[in-house]
Amino acid sequence: MLQYTVAVKDHGRLNLPKSLRAALHLQDGDDLVFRVNSDGVAEVVSASTLAQRGTGLFVHLKQEDSETDAFLAERRAEADQ
Repeated sequence: MLQYTVAVKDHGRLNLPKSLRAALHLQDGDDLVFRVNSDGVAEVVSASTLAQRGTGLFVHLKQEDSETDAFLAERRAEADQ
């Protein structure tokens, strides 16, 4: 496990060291999500990582193809040509 100490500056500003940004795979303009437990322990994760984790989570609930899915698949196929 990696551990970093980051000082809180005026107005709550944080300056993340380059090595920490690299460990989090952050790019300029990325958003961070802070999850704080009731005991004050926080988890920090990039918004893009959360989005990747959620991709396909509910695909097992899909019961049948919709007309919208067919339409989008057709448009994507046209765009790939």
